[in-house]
Amino acid sequence: MYPGIDIIEIQRVEQAFRRQPRLSERLFTARELEALAGKSIQSYAARFAGKEAILKTLGAGLRGVSWHDIEILSDLSGEPLVYLSSIAMDRVRARGGSLVRVSLSHNRTQAMAFAILS
Repeated sequence: MYPGIDIIEIQRVEQAFRRQPRLSERLFTARELEALAGKSIQSYAARFAGKEAILKTLGAGLRGVSWHDIEILSDLSGEPLVYLSSIAMDRVRARGGSLVRVSLSHNRTQAMAFAILS
């Protein structure tokens, strides 16, 4: 079992998106962007924190894994679901796991995520 946690200040995410208008396209897949359309900056920050937490569970950061190798979508009840590319799944298997789950949360100023590989 490998946990990962991340917390980020929402203002930093908002500033980064203003400075780099295409940043969201680099960080999120087309399906994620579709799901996030019309949502608050807090939702974007929480998804970003989720990806960071998942990278920590994989144990190697972005070395060999891209932002698009990790996709976080929600089911009908709002539960976040993690979809991984074959590259990311190879990392999961290498650590003895078969599944990654994530929990996302935010308030007005911070977003956080907790991920676990099992």
